[in-house]
Amino acid sequence: MSVVDHMPESDIFDRLMDQIHRRALSMPEGSYTTKLIGGGPAKMGAKILEEVLETTLAANEPGDDGRAHLLYEACDVIYHLWVLLGSKGIHVSELRAELTRREGLSGLEEKKRRNQEKTE
Repeated sequence: MSVVDHMPESDIFDRLMDQIHRRALSMPEGSYTTKLIGGGPAKMGAKILEEVLETTLAANEPGDDGRAHLLYEACDVIYHLWVLLGSKGIHVSELRAELTRREGLSGLEEKKRRNQEKTE
């Protein structure tokens, strides 16, 4: 599915991913998304790990300020993860489909199935 085939919807997640796909195709100068994609998967992955650490630390902060900081950092994780996914041509609709496929399935059961598939 190309960016052109995927029409932006009113959902912020769709709009964000569409913007990331547009940046990945055009790689405009001066764009932070362009800089991240240009660094390749290893650099994008390192940035995701950094943001996950910051999110984890924020989760331990007390009160409303801690909650606001957690929310801010969680959005940073989503953005940086989505840049990596978008750079690989993955769309929000695919994320929705995968989550729908897993819906109602215990995480423990899912892991058990994956392990069984690896040994077969």
